Amino acid sequence: MKPAVLLLMHQGRSFTEEAAAAAAGLGRTLVALSSRPEHPGVLDDSRRHVADCLVTEEPELRFGDVEKAVRELADRGYRVEAALATFEGYRLLMAELNERLGAHDSAEPALRLCLDKYELRRFLFAQGLSEVRARRLAPGVVPELDPSARWFVKPVRGASSFAAFLLDDVTALAELPAMQQQMRADRRMKAIFMDRYDFLVEEYVEGPEFSFETLVLDGRAHHLCVHEKARVERLERTTLEGMSVSPPASIDRGLVLEGARFVTDCLAALGGHGLAAGAFHIEVKYWADRGRWEIIEINPRMGGSLIDASVRTVTGHSLLDLWTESLLAAADERDAFHERLTRISQLEALRTGAPTRATVFLSKYGEKGRTVDRIRFDPPTRPPRILRLHVAEGARLDASDRAICLMDALWDVAADALDAETAFLDRHATEHFHVRYR
Repeated sequence: MKPAVLLLMHQGRSFTEEAAAAAAGLGRTLVALSSRPEHPGVLDDSRRHVADCLVTEEPELRFGDVEKAVRELADRGYRVEAALATFEGYRLLMAELNERLGAHDSAEPALRLCLDKYELRRFLFAQGLSEVRARRLAPGVVPELDPSARWFVKPVRGASSFAAFLLDDVTALAELPAMQQQMRADRRMKAIFMDRYDFLVEEYVEGPEFSFETLVLDGRAHHLCVHEKARVERLERTTLEGMSVSPPASIDRGLVLEGARFVTDCLAALGGHGLAAGAFHIEVKYWADRGRWEIIEINPRMGGSLIDASVRTVTGHSLLDLWTESLLAAADERDAFHERLTRISQLEALRTGAPTRATVFLSKYGEKGRTVDRIRFDPPTRPPRILRLHVAEGARLDASDRAICLMDALWDVAADALDAETAFLDRHATEHFHVRYR
């Protein structure tokens, strides 16, 4: 039988081409199980990258589908050795199957805790790793909040900054039932909420925001790359991340390393729940007034947008490749694997003062419910090395209070001129990105 990695695809998409390359690099075949896509043609491109693909009748996968797929693939000559899910809604399915297969992954209770933003905040607070006050929101109940603090609302389980916003007026809470209805009706993203549609409000952390792109194996955290969210836009009911820069530009190396130690401490505390392995996209802020770091989210998956492309540029290695390799690493290979992760880490370069490569990537977002008539990004100079347009002309954008990304673009930049580079590229993209609606 052929040794294989099973990719759990959501509605025909899930980094299929990249996952196929990762599996092939390990001498494994990539096979896939996909939930039913809204448009059958979506699967055509994905099928080109997998040796075999099973498709369910439902728009969301369940564990029974996964068990059945492993049996059917065995009948077809494939021995599934590990599961991979880049889509957050299937991360628990991945962990459950990996536990049965003996692949290296975190235990489901640890991942479930990470995915529950309210319980994660309570856990970190109880461990002395957070000072952020939080309240669960009950429908129709206006909570008593400290008026001297600023407060931020978000779903207990989130997706694409859906309904994540500063609470400037408590009357905005009256809109939560309508937002919950959006969550239930969103066919594309509904699986991420895992049948949880409640909200929390927590103290707003003032300060710059960053994300650590981290691989954990044997309970050891390797921070491969760190991004600063250099431009954040706030719309009425969502928060958009318009620009990310790596390495960070607004704080010094010592403070970045302090943040890395803090994140490591938080992951270590979760080790008691079974957090032992996996890829993580960890969002943190530096609360300047209090001189401390705070976790915003611990996402047990890779970051979206061009995060993985940026990690590959900075370190020379794809986080997806490394994650896949970690699932199958043999006992006698793991010491060497840990040494390699340390060697390629951007954080290790910052610690030692070694040179590091740098990137800037930009995202442009659309207006919900509008139809795109024309979309263009064709700058006369400094074209991006990677450009992805996510919508075609004539596409109607979802009427949803989440980030609706139209374009991602990434540039290699000079690490010693990040301020100038980010300012130029911000203007550059604003001037030359054009979208017109009908």
